Amino acid sequence: MRSCASKIQVWKVFASFALGLNLFACAPGFEGTYSDPKAAEIVDDKWSETDAHKVAGSLINQVLTKPWLTQFEAVRKQKPIVVVDEIANRTDEHIDTKALTEAMTDELINAGKVRFVNAEKRKQILDEIKYQNSGTTEAKTKKSLGKQIGADFMLSGAISSSVHTQEGLKTVTYQTALTLTDLETAEIVWSGKEEVKKRFNRSSKGW
Repeated sequence: MRSCASKIQVWKVFASFALGLNLFACAPGFEGTYSDPKAAEIVDDKWSETDAHKVAGSLINQVLTKPWLTQFEAVRKQKPIVVVDEIANRTDEHIDTKALTEAMTDELINAGKVRFVNAEKRKQILDEIKYQNSGTTEAKTKKSLGKQIGADFMLSGAISSSVHTQEGLKTVTYQTALTLTDLETAEIVWSGKEEVKKRFNRSSKGW
C-alpha cells in the first residue's frame, strides 16, 4: 500500500510540474524597447506628453516676445517676477494639466528673461522657515521670515477641446489659452492661444 501511495504522490508531483511547464510555454511573450523621449509619437486619440511640450514651447515663446516685457524692464530696471497657476482642464477627458504647467515653468525658467516664484511650495517653505526659527537650528544658518519676494505677474489659463467624427475619420482640436495678469492692478497684459489638431483614421466606422 505504501509503495502504491508513493507512486501516486510522485505522479501528482510530476503532473503538476508538467502542467506548470505547459502554462509557461503558452504564456504570451513580452518584448520592450526604449524610445526617444523627444520624438513625436501618436499612440491614441488622447492628449499626449508631446502635445504638452509643443504647446508649452509655443506659448512661452509668445509671452516672452511681446511688449509687456520690455515695457516692464524699462520702468522697473529689472526682470519681472512671474508665478504660474495650474492650467484648468475644460475637456471631457482626463488630462494631466500639472505636466503642462511644469512644461511651461521649465520654458520660463530656462529662457532667462523672467524670475520665477515657486507658488506650489510656499506652504512647505514657510513651514521650514518656522522650524529654523523655533530655536532648533544654528543661528547663523537659519533663514528669516518676511524675505520672500512677491510676484509681479500671474500666468494662468485653461485647455479645451472639440471633437468631430465622420465614419472612419476623427479630428480632435485642443486649444490652450493663457493670460498674463498684473497682480497689483489685475490688468491683463498679454493673452495668447495655441491649438493642436490631430487627425485619426480607422478601418471600422465606430469610435
